[in-house]
Amino acid sequence: MTDDRPLPARKSLVQKPRPSSVRMRFLLILFLLGLGLPEGLTQNEDVGPKKRWESGRLVGTGSEPLPYRGVEAFPGLPLKKAVDLDRFAPSGAEPHWIVTELGGKIGSFPESGPFTEREPVFAFEPPESSPSPGQRPGSIRIYSIEFHPRYPSTPWVFVSINERVAEQGTNRVARFTVPPISPPRFAPESRVDLLSWTSLGHDGCDLKFGPDGLLYISTGDGEKPGDPANVGQKTNNLLGSILRIDVDATDEVRALPYRIPESNPFTDYESVPPEVWAYGLRNPWRMNFHPETGELFLGDNGDEHWELVRRISAGSNHGWSAYEGSYPFRLSNPLAGPNPTLTTPVWEHPHTEMRSVIGGYFYRGKAHPDLRGQYLYGCYFNRKLWAFSWDPVSRQASDVRRIADLDHQIVSFAEDAEGELLIVTHDGPVYRLEKAPPETPLPIPPLLSETGLYSDTSTLTPSEGVASYEINAEAWEDGAEVVRHFGIPPGPGIQARRGENVQKSWLFPNGSAFARTLTHRSPEGTPFRVETQVMHRDREEWRFLTYRWRPDQSDAELVPEGGDTEPFSVGDLTLSHRFASRRECTACHTQKSFFLLGFSTGQMNHEDQLDRIAKAGWFQPKQEPRPEIAPALASPLDESASLSDRARSYLHVNCAHCHREAGLGGRAEFELLHWLPLEETRSIDTRPLIGLPGLGDVVRVIAPGVPDHSEIVRRMAIRGPNQMPLIGSHKVDQEGLALIREWISSLPDEPSTPENSSPPPP
Repeated sequence: MTDDRPLPARKSLVQKPRPSSVRMRFLLILFLLGLGLPEGLTQNEDVGPKKRWESGRLVGTGSEPLPYRGVEAFPGLPLKKAVDLDRFAPSGAEPHWIVTELGGKIGSFPESGPFTEREPVFAFEPPESSPSPGQRPGSIRIYSIEFHPRYPSTPWVFVSINERVAEQGTNRVARFTVPPISPPRFAPESRVDLLSWTSLGHDGCDLKFGPDGLLYISTGDGEKPGDPANVGQKTNNLLGSILRIDVDATDEVRALPYRIPESNPFTDYESVPPEVWAYGLRNPWRMNFHPETGELFLGDNGDEHWELVRRISAGSNHGWSAYEGSYPFRLSNPLAGPNPTLTTPVWEHPHTEMRSVIGGYFYRGKAHPDLRGQYLYGCYFNRKLWAFSWDPVSRQASDVRRIADLDHQIVSFAEDAEGELLIVTHDGPVYRLEKAPPETPLPIPPLLSETGLYSDTSTLTPSEGVASYEINAEAWEDGAEVVRHFGIPPGPGIQARRGENVQKSWLFPNGSAFARTLTHRSPEGTPFRVETQVMHRDREEWRFLTYRWRPDQSDAELVPEGGDTEPFSVGDLTLSHRFASRRECTACHTQKSFFLLGFSTGQMNHEDQLDRIAKAGWFQPKQEPRPEIAPALASPLDESASLSDRARSYLHVNCAHCHREAGLGGRAEFELLHWLPLEETRSIDTRPLIGLPGLGDVVRVIAPGVPDHSEIVRRMAIRGPNQMPLIGSHKVDQEGLALIREWISSLPDEPSTPENSSPPPP
């Protein structure tokens, strides 16, 4: 039987954990000297595996299964931060796929395979710059390419480019000549820059030819979150718009390498650039035309609460930043420009469902008749694929639903020769869709007591085979106390990570489950359990459930899939609490983190936990953790640990699940994983990509010696859409804030210029 005794309660000052290897040597010495073993531990406890968790009732449960799943379209194809995929099929030449990577490399591979390597098509070099202290070197990003609709008779390709020099961003649309040969090559000497605009972020930068043969260009508001400069409704620039130009002609009067179509809606307005076709957008990311009606649809990234799917028409004003979708955002910045009438989205997703919408395609293939004519689109952060039906007569969307969960970040879409959809991911492969195998899931237990995790839910007594555990460094939970349990079913055991992943979360078998109960106390000290979060592995996937505790504390009830936000009372204290939706959980529990954020060697090397789990026989043979390689993580509360270790641990557990490669904070160019050398985090003395307003050029992600100029401190000290951590907290952690301020104050003021790293798109 496993040792279910609870570990010591969390204290404001904890002892530094002793590595388990030291303890084992101590026990061995005692045994050899004939002094026996410490009280409470017998030799028999070291022999044989202990009983596993057999009362679980979570396996096979779930919501109604989604109808589709993703399968790799090009198995074995090496990709690195792909953003776009285009089919290249000139007459008489072998068709190729052209894949564009964010960092500037464009490559190709034959449509028929093999998919083991790519031929170089073109490589963009970052602009030359001589950065001053605190500035990043010049960087370049490529967002999309688009071939002329009459290629190869008009052998042109158009590229959207973002360049950054000395913290200033410039977006460009350039044209290249591409000879009609396979594999394709851009002719570098043929480059012609068509137009450009400045941007501090929110670049937009998608390109599409419309049914009218004109080139449509999306631009973002070029601003920081919240549009502090009120750019959204200013129409004297190219920002936050859809532009439309004729690339088959030139304008000698204006000295332009393109022509302004006479039918553009604002050509008679001196205060509006004539290229503007529609405006009032925030960050339109991926657009496409309805194959029958020619209507333009796109995904527009929202700000505080909403992700937006829009239908764009000539002259339309989509309201940003007076509105976020159809909801008021800043009415002091009223609808303005030549069209002060709001065009609302065709659909709006709350941030509980979606965090960064990626516009898609109307499905035209034959493999999936039930999808034909539907608009398919996705979410970059939670990796979900959505669809809706569109009525072109009533101009209404309906039957909006999730159709697939993918393992990687959706960034773009493409079509093959048969009209079948291809889904490009930024941190993984290109997918096709296939029908998911039929499943008949069991109902999710509606009560925590029915999950099999607890023999007595009212006292939170674990079932046989379920063990309590603690981690070294707890995340901030608005002052809540946390109790943790986990169960491992019979069969294969746990595997600790090896190699480059040794610091990351362990691998658990199907049927494993983890429970995390949050308790608040009234001012008088009365405890009140608020929620229990359950994470379990089933059918090779991690699934997430939230249970809300009843007022009488007898049991906890399943929260609906979409989550809930409600006040609750602890004595005379009323608090607001967000019960996370199942999709919200995937924002932090990602594949890059191996999903389990707290179950790593560094976190679990707490007192004698590693010994206890090993003696229970729960690790696979030769798969035990190696604490000498991944030492114990310091507790931020442990004043015997160094200030640096405490601060780095705090940032790791509260921030690094987002601020890491492919995390939710992927738009920021720094990582906060505790095992990275500080100079490799790209956070020291570097300017934030998108900073809060108020400090101007002096702000840095971490300003050594100056916490008030550090973006991390500023975001920790607020609550709202720009807070840090982004989700899961409604109150500022004053002790944690003081710790980070003290640490930053102790850092030497020696500016450095870390190597630049390109962030993901939207």
